[in-house]
Amino acid sequence: MNLKQRFSLLFSTLFSLLLAVVMVLVYTLFANFRNDEFKARLAEKAETTFRLLVDVKEIDYQLLKIIDKNTINKLYSEKVLIFNDSLQLIYSSIDDTLVTWSKDELRLIKKRKTVFRKNGIFDTYGMYYDSKYRDYYVLVSAEDKYGNRKLAYLYYLLLGAFCVASIAVWILSFYLSKEALKPLDDLRLKISEITDKSLNTRLTITAKRDEITALGHSFNQMLERIHLAYNRQKTFTANASHELRTPITRIVAQLENLIQEYQNQSAIHLPLKRISDDAYQLSDVVSSLLLLSKIENSASPKAFQSIRLDEVLFTAAERIGQMFPDFRFHFEIENTAQQVQIEVLGDETLLGIAFANLLKNAYQYSDNHTVTCVLLSADTFLQMTITNTGPTPELTDTSHLFNSFTRGNNAQHREGSGLGLSIVQRIIAYHHAQITYHIPSINTNQLVITFHL
Repeated sequence: MNLKQRFSLLFSTLFSLLLAVVMVLVYTLFANFRNDEFKARLAEKAETTFRLLVDVKEIDYQLLKIIDKNTINKLYSEKVLIFNDSLQLIYSSIDDTLVTWSKDELRLIKKRKTVFRKNGIFDTYGMYYDSKYRDYYVLVSAEDKYGNRKLAYLYYLLLGAFCVASIAVWILSFYLSKEALKPLDDLRLKISEITDKSLNTRLTITAKRDEITALGHSFNQMLERIHLAYNRQKTFTANASHELRTPITRIVAQLENLIQEYQNQSAIHLPLKRISDDAYQLSDVVSSLLLLSKIENSASPKAFQSIRLDEVLFTAAERIGQMFPDFRFHFEIENTAQQVQIEVLGDETLLGIAFANLLKNAYQYSDNHTVTCVLLSADTFLQMTITNTGPTPELTDTSHLFNSFTRGNNAQHREGSGLGLSIVQRIIAYHHAQITYHIPSINTNQLVITFHL
């Protein structure tokens, strides 16, 4: 879950909870208001009925029933009960309405003076009167039909408003968070496009004074420091490699002369030969570092020319054959396209160095000095597969084989600096192609280079 989703989810959840609390509070307050209002009406009815029955002597029970039935303010399903001080029922307004009160509850009315309770859909109000001559208990029960209907209407109204408001807030929060954090997404996309070839790129800073602008400004400062450090490192590598190359070349030349001079004296010739081999290896390392530096210092690929991969490959194979007379090379072309296409846009010199390094590695790590190359021509890509048989590195090593000064576990007791595949990878990437290493079967090494047409 990304930042926008977390922010929207948190905001929407908090809003929904707050809205739910407010609506529950409104519903509770209205329900309490309805109870108090209906309780007051029941109390007024009880007071009126008691006064008519007790204080007005001319009114009897039958007349009081008639008055109850025809009163303007008659309550829905109204029932009036009056008990005397002996807890005997002396008046009932409607005979078919069931209202039950125990003697204990009547005594509770006497103790509290008034009691209000809810029994199902009916509300009942009881009050105790202490007159001059006798005590009375008046109970009024009725259904607050209109009040309950209003309460139910309010319930569904609040529930609908909660659902609509919550859905609207959830949608708006996701939309607004997306819009609010859009500059951050743009910043992330711009940062993802910056590579070691474009460290001089800077993010566009707006005049807004917000956190995103501050982040972009800080990132530009970091890029400036990285760019300076990267340039210093490349400059040092190039200068050091260039300065070392000349004295190493002179050392190699002098050693060759000494080897020729002491060719018949094995005590001197053999140590000089070992020193010469080490000097050649050192020269190879320096040359490789100088080549890597030149590739990295190229801000962008120069104008490529159309070259035939098979010709570059045969030239590289010829060079390896001159270095190693027992080198055997097999070449095939496979075609899945409508027309055979073996030309790519590239730098012939750099690709020749890359192919020579690959063939040399394949020869050195082969158990039969044989290297097979298959060139596959397709409609959208051109793929070169170089295969040899021999010891394979552990799978944990394969992801690091193209790093500088990295060698697999199968490179033990073999000469090399660990820069060959690194140079190849840089050259291939320079041509916007990809190189991968595979182990298709036991004791089989396979390098696949894919050029996109």
